[in-house]
Amino acid sequence: MKPEEILDRLAVLEGQVREFLPAIFERRRSGIEPADWLMAQVRARAEAQRDEVLMSVADVATIHVIGEITQNLATSVCDHLRAAHLSPNINVVLDTEGGEYAEALRIFRAIAWHPATTKRATLLKRCLSAGTIVMMACDERIASPDTQILIHMVEGRPELRERWNVFRHVEAARRLRAVDAQMLNLIADRSGADLQALVAEAATESLTSLEWCLRQGLITAIEAAA
Repeated sequence: MKPEEILDRLAVLEGQVREFLPAIFERRRSGIEPADWLMAQVRARAEAQRDEVLMSVADVATIHVIGEITQNLATSVCDHLRAAHLSPNINVVLDTEGGEYAEALRIFRAIAWHPATTKRATLLKRCLSAGTIVMMACDERIASPDTQILIHMVEGRPELRERWNVFRHVEAARRLRAVDAQMLNLIADRSGADLQALVAEAATESLTSLEWCLRQGLITAIEAAA
């Protein structure tokens, strides 16, 4: 084999390896949360509706995200948010071990599009895995001193009865990487955290310290429980 052929093959291999390294994650806007001008219109409509309704509107609507994030929980949370669409403030109480990423993203969108001007996340014992996506929809993210927070890469579980060859594994890895990129960029958008710091932390698959979360902007305060 000629030297130039060897170099070409090495370049291809390097590109394949680089694809799965943390450094390959690029910082780009996730595009999931609504633009400021759209939110201004949503809030203006809600304010006009509040002026028209005769019944009193709760000043603060409390939304509970408790337990595993499933389709049923996401539907319940979204229904509660719609019912409280005129409340000017919402408080999202979180105590969750995580769950389905798609359903967490669904809750994120429902909170992000809610017209409330103040959106607070109150973190109880756990805010793990997909729970962090829900947390990031709020502008104020308040943890307790004993809150456990975990960010990690998404997972895929091949069906044991199906045959997984190398091509199927590579395709699954690319799909997971795309979801990871979306998730981590969304957290970076909302927190201002450095993307590579998020990638490195998520790769540990370990609980993240509250101090690290505070420095990176994932939480905005640590508040002693009343």
